[in-house]
Amino acid sequence: MIAIEKMIAEDHANCVGCYACCSVCPVSAIIMQEDMEGFRYPQVDTEKCIQCGACEVTCPGLHQVQTSEEREPESWAVISNDLTSREQSSSGGVMSLVAEDVLRENGIVFGAAFDEKWEVYHTFVEKVEDLDKLRASKYLQSRIGDSYKKAKAELERGREVLFVGTPCQTIGLKNFLKKEYNNLTVVDFICHGVPSPAVWREYLKERVGDLNEIRRISFRNKNLSWERYLLSFLLKNDNKYLAADLNEDLYLRGFLHNLYLRPSCYHCQFCRKNRPVDITLADFWGVKNVMPEMYDEKGTSLLFAHSEKGRKLVQQLNALKKKVPFCNAVQYNLAMVYPAIPSKHRTEFFRDFKNKPYNICELIEKYTKPALKVRIKKVIKNIPGVYWLVRKIKN
Repeated sequence: MIAIEKMIAEDHANCVGCYACCSVCPVSAIIMQEDMEGFRYPQVDTEKCIQCGACEVTCPGLHQVQTSEEREPESWAVISNDLTSREQSSSGGVMSLVAEDVLRENGIVFGAAFDEKWEVYHTFVEKVEDLDKLRASKYLQSRIGDSYKKAKAELERGREVLFVGTPCQTIGLKNFLKKEYNNLTVVDFICHGVPSPAVWREYLKERVGDLNEIRRISFRNKNLSWERYLLSFLLKNDNKYLAADLNEDLYLRGFLHNLYLRPSCYHCQFCRKNRPVDITLADFWGVKNVMPEMYDEKGTSLLFAHSEKGRKLVQQLNALKKKVPFCNAVQYNLAMVYPAIPSKHRTEFFRDFKNKPYNICELIEKYTKPALKVRIKKVIKNIPGVYWLVRKIKN
């Protein structure tokens, strides 16, 4: 058995779904196929395979890019001075600033976008006016497709390239390229984990129905608050939003309960303070407490500069920025250094998801509903005077 297939057969958590193996294969013997949970894994055509070992050398699960854990990266709170791009972004608008600089130099930017079925894939843009489709958070893992190959071709031409992806995707790119390029800027972000595309598909059918009626999807709509998870759909027919926050939207609830993340996300090897990229981006959760002077309810970015290029990029940003100690930066952003903890109901959830007729929202609710004791406590707490009396009696 080929090492890639053996690794996955032994434990699905070994494969991050980065597409590096199929991208590097010289005879196109590897394709990515979904398993029963909806996650994509490499499948090797043994008749085509020439046993060259390129996939094994490139796989981040088998070969990681090493970094030193001794030093701490420069950490910054950042707010874009461009109000328009900031409003269109999930937090402080930093990615847009970096991307616009690259595009103005006739460069090319790779990132995640929605396809016609409202699933996520990696693509590229070459004009500032096309940048909108790469903006904002998308709580799904993108299909890399041929983005690694396209990025390499543009790098070889001497063009400035910006590549933005999950930590595992950026390491997949690094392994694929095999060498450093002065004209490459690599950006990853703090990743909570990537949920099942199959669960997302079923949710879309149930929540919206006709996918052709969707004009826009936002996982972090700022209409109510930057600090609240708010999944919204802008529909074509009546130009109205279907919106629900974390308390109401079951897809968000299941995502944040770690109910249906990719197996590798629970053992992520790329959650670390030092990363082999130029900068790491995130929403600066807790900025109101850590650095209130950088908080205005409209979104603040958290930025970690890992390389000399990354540090120079920070200095060049057209933004309000302020250094923050690393320990304070990660105080409310622990996913920078710790992977997600799996839901204790994950196995049961996917058992029901695969084997029974189901209503996906009911299924998510079943496995994310608080225990009866917690629900009773919440009800009591909301009744004036009763919660105080209960506490007084207990004490």
